[in-house]
Amino acid sequence: MACLFRAHPSASRHVRPSTATAPSSMAAAAAAATMMFRFVVLLALCSVAFVALLRGSYGPEELVAGPGFSRLLRVSSLFVQDITVRTDEEEEGEGPGGEKNGLVLYGLAGAPRLLGAPAASWTTMRARRIFVVPANSHRERVYFLNEGSQIQVDYSVDTGAELIYPLHIIIAQGKERFTEWTANLSVHNATLSWRIVHGIGTVKQSIVSSSDYYYVAVGNLNDQNTTVTLDFRIRAAFYDTTGADYACSPAPDSPCTYRLPILGHNAVVLSSGSTVKQRPDSDDEQQVKVKLSYGPRWIVFVTGSTILAVILLLLYEVMSALLGCCNAGGTTSGGGGDDQRRTSLLAAGSKEGEEASLGSSYDSVSDDGGEDVEGGGNYDEEGRRLCVVCCDARKDCFFLPCGHSATCHACGTRVLEEGDGSCPFCRRKLKKVRRIFAV
Repeated sequence: MACLFRAHPSASRHVRPSTATAPSSMAAAAAAATMMFRFVVLLALCSVAFVALLRGSYGPEELVAGPGFSRLLRVSSLFVQDITVRTDEEEEGEGPGGEKNGLVLYGLAGAPRLLGAPAASWTTMRARRIFVVPANSHRERVYFLNEGSQIQVDYSVDTGAELIYPLHIIIAQGKERFTEWTANLSVHNATLSWRIVHGIGTVKQSIVSSSDYYYVAVGNLNDQNTTVTLDFRIRAAFYDTTGADYACSPAPDSPCTYRLPILGHNAVVLSSGSTVKQRPDSDDEQQVKVKLSYGPRWIVFVTGSTILAVILLLLYEVMSALLGCCNAGGTTSGGGGDDQRRTSLLAAGSKEGEEASLGSSYDSVSDDGGEDVEGGGNYDEEGRRLCVVCCDARKDCFFLPCGHSATCHACGTRVLEEGDGSCPFCRRKLKKVRRIFAV
């Protein structure tokens, strides 16, 4: 047994150089990989958020255009690269400028002004229609009107019909309000105008609120169909498109696309004037279905997503450092914490073994070896962690019941089985050799 332990000084002279730099470089690589993974995840989440914002704010739209339609398409040139307009159906006839359906997409260098009060700047449309209003139902017409427009409806109710309940004409702003009224035809608190009509008369309404779709409808609460004649006069306020640098009439097979400069204040106006073909045999003769689509400016979304991901990543690292949620050897590197705990256990065991072996023959051997190695400059921290028997593997076991630790598990097992079965430090009878596992 003495020979077994006195081989330590000569073996310790050949202790290999410290390998502390290898775990350090591996920890740095693991930290960099973790940082990159977090960045990629944040970038993906930011990209999804930007795409959702794009689809919510600038998703495809479907519009219904008729006479007096003049709508300013409000978009941000920072996020939208172009606007494409196409129609669903081809209308018969042409406008005064050769437009096939009266619709024209205008591109302007600045925001246009709304031509309002002067009568000369208005466009007046007139349409006379005979409606058969079904029992307990309604018939409606819809117009998109800007602020400052006026609606006048001359009505004539068939006096030959014996009606229990009189008809009523309403004017509602927006589809939501109109739908609320259709749920209960007798309620009028959701409408701009609600008038009981009989015989001949006139209903007028000025548009003083924002631009929107306005519904003109006739309600019938009777159990029989009723005929009514309506004469519509619409005085619509239009946007001034004089000096437009782009004008195009869309069609199903030839859509119009207007590209927006990223740094400009360009505006887009879709206007029909009063040139949409009217057909007396149809109630929908003035309706043209229009599809709008917006081309995103992807360079802005990619740049914005990257910047936002970097900001969130930096914020996470700062908050983690302030709150102590992670450290260089724990959370960031998966094996660093285990290595530190393992090292602390082995170091404690080694210190305990050295204190317990003071004055023994092993202590003199250990001290002599330490002095020899220190004299040669080869004994370092890594050498103190090696098994004192084989000087190759690390100390990873301790003896029971004394608890001393100075050998690897293989050498400790040989001491227990092949030797006299006593601790080389305190000479107590050994019962077991326990391996030290990293937690």
